[in-house]
Amino acid sequence: MAQETIEHGVNLEQYGAFVENMTEKPEEAMLGLGARGVAEGRAMHTLAKLDAYRYGGEDIRRETREFTFQLGAHKEVEADAGFVDPADRPEPVEVALAGLTGCINATVGIVAMENDIDLDGLETTVGLDLDPRVLFGVHGTERSDETYDNFEIDIDVSGPDLTEADAETLREGVRRSPVFNLMSLPHEMSPEVRTRDEPKAA
Repeated sequence: MAQETIEHGVNLEQYGAFVENMTEKPEEAMLGLGARGVAEGRAMHTLAKLDAYRYGGEDIRRETREFTFQLGAHKEVEADAGFVDPADRPEPVEVALAGLTGCINATVGIVAMENDIDLDGLETTVGLDLDPRVLFGVHGTERSDETYDNFEIDIDVSGPDLTEADAETLREGVRRSPVFNLMSLPHEMSPEVRTRDEPKAA
């Protein structure tokens, strides 16, 4: 029986077979992802939920895969805006940036593994300047493209005998990150608003 090769918690033989199967049968690898956000009755506060997803055409749902996130605003912003009892919650853009760091780390790790680049450490830091004037109606949506500025992505890697060629391989590999592409590339999408009548309480 061949000995398994495990690196960074991955069985490399199984990983190779996984990629090969994805190449031959792409429909078996497709993911259907989504999230729900339920307003909590207070401006800017949402309970976001992740649960079921689709993998290879199969719907997967289990109770142990139910995650919730309490999203909102920064305490200082709520206080300045006149919110009663200001709270301090993760702001949705911050959560999106956190997701970006996780996806970049995952992608860089895969690229390093594929190219025999030995990494001892990997840390991604992202940051941006956000102009909230479109959100609060000071500017119209025709100026939405002015919302963000100074978007920075810094990836700090460490390992034995890393070269500039290794750095370039990892830098180019970031463009394989699904969240990086979600944020950096244009996509066809439009919001649908569905209304329903609810009887008012007596």
